[in-house]
Amino acid sequence: MKTYTRILLIAALFVGLGGCKTQKSRNDISPLAQFYQNTTAEFNGYYNANVLVNESMTALGGQYQDNFNQLLPIYKYRAADNPQAVAAQLDDAIKRVSVVVALHRVSHWTDDCYLLAGKAQYLKQDFETAEETLEYMVKEFSPSATSKKKAAVKKKKPVKKKDKKVKKKKKKKSKPSKKKKKKKKSSKKKKSSTRSKSTTDKRPDDSAQEEESEEEEIVPGETTISLGMEDPTYEASKPDKYWIKHRPAYQEGVLWLARTYIERGNYTGAERLMTQLERDPGTYEDVHRELAAVQAYYQIQKKQYQPAIYFLERAIKLEKDRLKKARYTYIIGQLHQMLGQEGEAYAAFEQVIDYKPAYQMDFSARLNLAHSAWANGRSTSEDIRKELDKMLKDEKNLEYRDRIYYALAQVDLKEKNKPGAIENLRLSLQHSSASGTQKAESYLLLGNLYFEDEDFVHAKLYFDSTLMVLATNDARYLPTKKLADNLTDIALNITVIDLQDSLLAISRLSEEEKKALAFELKKQRDEERRKALLSQTPANDSPVGKGARPGQALVAGNSGGPRAGSEPSNFFAYNDRALKRGIRDFQREWGDRPLEDNWRRSSELLTGDFGEEELEEEIIASTVITDEDIDEILKDVPQTEEDVADAEKKIMDALFNLGQLYRERLNNNRKAVESLEELLRRFPETQYQLDALYYLYLAHTDLGNTAEAQRIYNLLVENYPNTNIVRSLLDPEYVKNSLDRERRLNDYYDETFQAFQEGNYQVAKAKIDKSPELFGATNSLRARFALLNAMCIGNLQGKEAYIEELREVVAKYPETAEEVRAKEIMRLLGVVTATGPGGVVLAESPFQVQFDQPHYLIVVFPEGVNLNDAKAKVSDFNREFHQLDKLRISNIYLGESAEDRLPVIVIRKYDDKDAVMRYYDGVMKNRASFLPANTSFELYPISQDNYRQILKAKSIDGYPEFFDFNYK
Repeated sequence: MKTYTRILLIAALFVGLGGCKTQKSRNDISPLAQFYQNTTAEFNGYYNANVLVNESMTALGGQYQDNFNQLLPIYKYRAADNPQAVAAQLDDAIKRVSVVVALHRVSHWTDDCYLLAGKAQYLKQDFETAEETLEYMVKEFSPSATSKKKAAVKKKKPVKKKDKKVKKKKKKKSKPSKKKKKKKKSSKKKKSSTRSKSTTDKRPDDSAQEEESEEEEIVPGETTISLGMEDPTYEASKPDKYWIKHRPAYQEGVLWLARTYIERGNYTGAERLMTQLERDPGTYEDVHRELAAVQAYYQIQKKQYQPAIYFLERAIKLEKDRLKKARYTYIIGQLHQMLGQEGEAYAAFEQVIDYKPAYQMDFSARLNLAHSAWANGRSTSEDIRKELDKMLKDEKNLEYRDRIYYALAQVDLKEKNKPGAIENLRLSLQHSSASGTQKAESYLLLGNLYFEDEDFVHAKLYFDSTLMVLATNDARYLPTKKLADNLTDIALNITVIDLQDSLLAISRLSEEEKKALAFELKKQRDEERRKALLSQTPANDSPVGKGARPGQALVAGNSGGPRAGSEPSNFFAYNDRALKRGIRDFQREWGDRPLEDNWRRSSELLTGDFGEEELEEEIIASTVITDEDIDEILKDVPQTEEDVADAEKKIMDALFNLGQLYRERLNNNRKAVESLEELLRRFPETQYQLDALYYLYLAHTDLGNTAEAQRIYNLLVENYPNTNIVRSLLDPEYVKNSLDRERRLNDYYDETFQAFQEGNYQVAKAKIDKSPELFGATNSLRARFALLNAMCIGNLQGKEAYIEELREVVAKYPETAEEVRAKEIMRLLGVVTATGPGGVVLAESPFQVQFDQPHYLIVVFPEGVNLNDAKAKVSDFNREFHQLDKLRISNIYLGESAEDRLPVIVIRKYDDKDAVMRYYDGVMKNRASFLPANTSFELYPISQDNYRQILKAKSIDGYPEFFDFNYK
């Protein structure tokens, strides 16, 4: 045994010496050295990096929760909306393969390392960098490039010294005659010529010398392997088997490059590469298998669903993984449903069940199976209801009851039973799981149903709830947000009217009636509180209370929000943005917990924990009402004539606002007519009479109510004959003349602007000065002329005069496009101003827009903080998520004295705004990882010069506003 051990040790020593020997050139490498390079590259770096990438892919896939009511993504890890969560692992993988390429560039694993780096960048959703890396990989490791490298290696390979020694020995053994020497020389020449010819003609194989070429510089830098190219082309390869030999990563690189092109919107490039891969007979089996799924993904991105079905069916035939087959088949069923092909959808969902997928997909397939059977005429609505009721009773489906109720709501909608659908959607929300995916669907559908019923208050609230749980990368997020924003003012005005009407109605009651009402309201409130204590569950699922009438809760004087028409409050709960941000932060830390007392406890609180005495006291308290209780409950009820007049004024304003908003925001002329007619009925002497009649005339005209439009027309002509509105109605030429005047004004401005563009600044300024005389000082383009005048003065008189004129534009024309443009120009000139009411300049900002300058990040702590602990936490965050950025951390204190010292952490540095904002966005998505949840801080990216301005001033005053305006 000792002898064998010694032999093994000696052999290992020779292998190590052979691998570590000094190279005279890149060609001079022995088989042992090649073996060492390959083994070390694979197992020291590539293997570990590959594990990190695969783990990151799995983590991203786990981060995304399938919403089976929407089209499933083919790749779950691509659908995840927070890739920053695994950025640290992916950066580590990139670093590892970079080291492999730098130290073992002659190994067989260099192309695999480039591919892995491209994958990691793709998973980080840094598609631009991934494209550069993969394009470089495709160019440098294509079959033709590899053949050239190997040919160059063989051509430059030196003659071995051993051959020379052998020749010398032969010469010593025999001394041939001169004739024999001549014959040998001639034969040697022939042999050498044939040998060199065969060497150049021979096809290079994929041997150990694959990446050895002196002409190539693989590593563009010490720690990065990302380079770009233009128009990469795919090169076909001959079929080959790589059982023992290392297989090139070229084809996989081409496929991942095609995927990256899809994400970048380069559909032409992606389709070209995929088509070439598909047609190449040498494409590997596993690449073919993955290619079909990528082609389906490509077609879905382009919303071409029929071709997507074809490629998914091909992917299923090639795929070996049963769960992937089930997922692809489920997507096929969904695509058939989207195309209205319910028969094909039914067959697809049946196949999904046969694949025996995870229970959630199996359950969803059965739901869709029942729906498709009903839609295809295979069963009736009663059949599907029985099937769904049966699923409700199955204990296995307890956590999926929200989806069953949602399916029942869909059946109700098909049968035009909207109240039943709303009730089932409420039940869906009551039984919703913590995932939030089904919540979003139920909230959104409820919002749409209430919107259809023109119950805009409930619709607005349900849309807001939708936005709380709907993923921001969902295609429906922005349209829902826009609709919610449009309903904001409408819901507010409706609530104002309901509230003020209720308060006015209460004000007309007698004192005894008011006291009785207050007692009932107090009793109702105490009863709800006691039930909540007993059940420890929310009273209902509705954002405004189940069955609540808009404004009803507000009447009791316990509104939970600011009263309409009151002064804005600084209370955080009245700030919609702050409230939403707080809810998201809470859910990120604690999950989606029900609104209940003692929510931190892991188990529900038992009724007995309250004690019988406390409950008895609650019952007794609910039967007693004091004068203080009455005053508190009825505090918003008008008491004087001035209070009544103020309430009526709020109603009048709200009715007119609604008439405008219905027409302009929702294009709902019928609701506009209702509001404006109620306004004129309740307030016939209103100050809005002219405008209300004009809007009514337009609305009735659009609705085709000719007789009513004519009646309002007559009223306008009779009561307001000298107004511009009536002149435009009476005299068609008035409108025509006005249009002609506007046309001449626009032509005149175009001529002036043309002179400015041609550099005739004096001519342009003269025309600007003459415009008030020709078209009046209040012409519609006066703001444009003012801005153009400032630009002319800037070219004629210099920067200071230019800035002064721009300031005048900002002051004279607030809330116009010209004001915005003037401010943009001032920022480009290095000036930022703060303006007060009327556009008066208050102060000049010392900060300048310098997006291309190096940027820092400053972490500002408004309250006392342990700076060392905070620095350690930030350092840990950087090490985890930004390991490759090589960031440095320091701290400073701002303020003039020890009493007002402001602790600040400084993080250095990034090259420009785009790079620093990626860090900022990552922190905003992972605040709990950046600093503890109870730490109050603000984070600001800042350019190098602006940071120096802060140091000079010893204050960040003005910079938060500058940051919000320029960076967000």
